[in-house]
Amino acid sequence: MDMEKFFFPDSIAVFGISDSATNLGKEIIGNLNRFGFRGKVYGVGRVKKEVGGRRVYAQLGDVPEVPDLAVVLVPAAAVADALDQCGRKGVRRVIIETGGFSESGEDRKELEDEILRIARHWDITFMGPNCIGITNMENGICLPFVPFTPDEMVKGRNSFISQSGGLIHEIIRRCALENVGLSKLTSIGNKLMIDENDVAEFHINDPGTEVIGIYLESISDGRRLMSLAGTTAKPIVVLKGNTNPTSRQIASFHTTALLGDDAVTSAAFKQAGIHRVESMEEMVECFKMFSLPPLKGPNLVLGSRSGGQSVLLADEAYRYGFNLPALPQGFFERIKERAKAGVIRSTNPVDLGDVFDDLFYLEVMEMALQEKGIDGVVFFYDYPLDNPLVDEMINGARRLCEVHQKPVVFCMVPHRDSWVRLRQEGHTFPFFGRPEQAFSALRRSLDHFARISANERKTSFGRRGEKAVAERKGSSHVASTAEALSLIESYGLPVVEYKLVRTRAEGVEAAERMGYPVALKRAEPFILHKTEAGAVRLNIGNDRELEEAFETMAAHVYLIQKMAPEGVETIIGGKRDSEFGPVLMFGLGGIFVEVLKDVTMRVVPIDEKLAMEMIEEIHGAPVLKGTRGRPPADVESLSQVLVSVSRLLADHAEIKSLDINPLRVFERGAGCLALDVKIEYA
Repeated sequence: MDMEKFFFPDSIAVFGISDSATNLGKEIIGNLNRFGFRGKVYGVGRVKKEVGGRRVYAQLGDVPEVPDLAVVLVPAAAVADALDQCGRKGVRRVIIETGGFSESGEDRKELEDEILRIARHWDITFMGPNCIGITNMENGICLPFVPFTPDEMVKGRNSFISQSGGLIHEIIRRCALENVGLSKLTSIGNKLMIDENDVAEFHINDPGTEVIGIYLESISDGRRLMSLAGTTAKPIVVLKGNTNPTSRQIASFHTTALLGDDAVTSAAFKQAGIHRVESMEEMVECFKMFSLPPLKGPNLVLGSRSGGQSVLLADEAYRYGFNLPALPQGFFERIKERAKAGVIRSTNPVDLGDVFDDLFYLEVMEMALQEKGIDGVVFFYDYPLDNPLVDEMINGARRLCEVHQKPVVFCMVPHRDSWVRLRQEGHTFPFFGRPEQAFSALRRSLDHFARISANERKTSFGRRGEKAVAERKGSSHVASTAEALSLIESYGLPVVEYKLVRTRAEGVEAAERMGYPVALKRAEPFILHKTEAGAVRLNIGNDRELEEAFETMAAHVYLIQKMAPEGVETIIGGKRDSEFGPVLMFGLGGIFVEVLKDVTMRVVPIDEKLAMEMIEEIHGAPVLKGTRGRPPADVESLSQVLVSVSRLLADHAEIKSLDINPLRVFERGAGCLALDVKIEYA
């Protein structure tokens, strides 16, 4: 999708101009004037005069040229006519800021259907409805219908996409408080045609954007978002709202968003290298950290003037998985030359409480950055209000970052007046108010660099294999056990020996052929929980016990299965998520999954590397590695099963959910066996 003219139009038409003192269309023209947009702007409405120095026309057809972009802010019932005017004039890019569509009720969906029909007829691409449009700091585009002022924004290289117009205001205010620069802001509203993926793809290719922030209440195409993340080295940071039934109700009236599975969202983002944050504050912290050189390794030097603060810094560093290597004695000898009382300790964190030369702290940071194997510095700097050297400290830290291409992270709690002065004077070098903010953001920097360096990006999560349609008997949406076992067998999964039988005699014959002990199960698809329904008997040792089991278990069809040897019981699940498509789940069986919820997930397809990551991620992984004298389990065979199930889920769009429970894993070299499987079709 060509988004260029949405962000870089040479001419704009604004629908909805009137003489009313509260007219919002005039605010759009006012914003364009304040932000210095140099292109042509035409008003369309009931005012036969100029507004803000821009000519207003009664109809778009009267405008002397074909505008590159139209902004529509008229009553919902009049949007279709405005869109039709755009089509007849030849305008092919439109932003519909009007609300009152499906977010206001299902009865308004007909209005959306109508504007979609008109847009497709005229080959129009539109953004919205129910949005506040685009702001582009590069060229003075500012299209919200509320007044914005350029003085409250810092030009930079962070772009933000939001499903909520209100959060556009919040990101502006939060970034202004921190002097964090912004490049482009996009409000996508109901996402009826253009969604977050279309805008994100534009930003990926936009030279003016280095970091992409997104706020979403629903995900239009999660697999496409993951694929896009795999095509770029630019960080993508997402705040996902609408994660519980209460917020779902609010969001349904706000942007028609539907509730997805939040655990799947987190797993998918992690898999794709998308940085999920929990607040707008954390979003801005990421913007700040990604403005510094990347952290290329986990080894840090920490410094502070306070012993207590050094302790807290070390705690946070270890919490986020960083190392604090020992420093050579020569490093500390240099520091001791400046100490007053001679109580400097040779430790990392470096305690500088006995040194009272602020600019020497910069020398200490540079010494640390020059040490072999040190990847970055975190320094907690506490200074008095009237310290005239703080500007030199900030500029010195910026220089160290540029020279050494390693991050120097400042944690500061300045006096209120000093903080305001720093911001008013335009200092854009980031500092962090709390150590936990700094280390959390540093962890993201490290993880992002590691992913990019290892080239672990996928170009697409949308590929599908050759589809082998599963046979389904009758009208049931649940496969019988035999059908389900047959399907997973066709993908190479090892399945315990089994036989479908209808009579006692057939059952005895099958059991004798495969050898006792065996299990007997009812095989009707409507019985989902066999144990609770009394539909399973295990460890049947002979013909007599089998016949007794038949007498107590009336069914039309039965399943005879060979009893499998002891092993580690695992569970493999799959589902078709509304936002990310087929998803694979893995965990240990029994209490691990039922009580502790110890599972891990990936969006399919996966390879053996990702399968091994899934196995190692669960808290119960030591059970598979062998504990208390038990031999290690065959995790290599298990990983191959996970890859095969991934392929099955990717191939079969008709599968709504799949549950292999248990998959019994034997000791290394002995493989594994699927003992039971349930498949539900959509």
